[in-house]
Amino acid sequence: MEKRVKIRKTVFGGAIARICCLALCLCLGLSISMTAQAASGKKVTPVTMAAVVGEEKTVTQQADKTSAALGMLPAGTTVNVCGQTGSGENGMYQIVYGNAIGYITQAACQSISVDVAMTAALAAQAEAVKQQVAQAEAAAAALAAQQAALAQQAAMQQAAAQQAALAQAAPIPAGSGNVIFVGDSRTGQMANAVGGTAAWPGTAFVACFGGGVDWLSTAQAKKDVDQYVMPGSVIILNYGVNDLSRHNDYITTINRYAQDWISKGATVYFASVGPVGENEYGKRNWAVEYFNNQLNNRLDARIGRLNLYVFLTGSGYTTQADGLHYDGATYAAMFRFLMQSIGRI
Repeated sequence: MEKRVKIRKTVFGGAIARICCLALCLCLGLSISMTAQAASGKKVTPVTMAAVVGEEKTVTQQADKTSAALGMLPAGTTVNVCGQTGSGENGMYQIVYGNAIGYITQAACQSISVDVAMTAALAAQAEAVKQQVAQAEAAAAALAAQQAALAQQAAMQQAAAQQAALAQAAPIPAGSGNVIFVGDSRTGQMANAVGGTAAWPGTAFVACFGGGVDWLSTAQAKKDVDQYVMPGSVIILNYGVNDLSRHNDYITTINRYAQDWISKGATVYFASVGPVGENEYGKRNWAVEYFNNQLNNRLDARIGRLNLYVFLTGSGYTTQADGLHYDGATYAAMFRFLMQSIGRI
């Protein structure tokens, strides 16, 4: 409210100033008309009016079209008229031009009342103030959005730091045997990107394309992994992107499997679900983060944590057109990170 009051004071203060200027124009008109008559030989009759210039006009120093020019008036300019000489094509108006008095031809000038001129000037001022307010509001909104984005980024960084601290709090020594990757289509495509078992002897990739906890919890899925498990095996699970809302079921299943595998001499890790890009499946990174937090906080303490999500968001990643799967370079970086994390490369 205080800002609006100040704006109104500014607008009406400007109106008063213009009225005073007009009064001054009248006084100047009386005195300068005498000078104009002496200099040009033409009688200047004092008038009180305003006019709109219909075409570009040359402002002259004297009431003569051949007199030296003071400047130019663009078409559409409203001027205060203090006097006039003659009429018609040869007539000229005496006007206020900046801090001086000048003359323009009467042709293509439309006279308007002073009230109309003042109203137009006030309306122009009000519109200018309105635009300034709109710009200020837009700038404030942009600043608020930027601050919100920074706050969200800070929250994500804090969550990532908490996850990293959790993973470091209970380090799990890696086994010396084979490595078994267990996951969905991301795991399968990662295997293809790095050449699979042929390129990495002693490494198995157990992947179910499109799979989720409904598949992982079946006897067949467990059997597919068990065939590779031996003392010293390292098992890395990376499931969840296909059914992020099923974190409770994943926790139950992974804890149950891990208990059995650990009893057989294997080391078990959970690799957090990696980030997603823009996609039409409704999957968002805030949901990925929630899923990862649930598993990090509630999985058996004997299960190691590999923070793949933080690695990919920090180092950068590129998704395929579906926004869920990665390109070959990202899969290669993902594989290298996981193998380095367990001391295999």
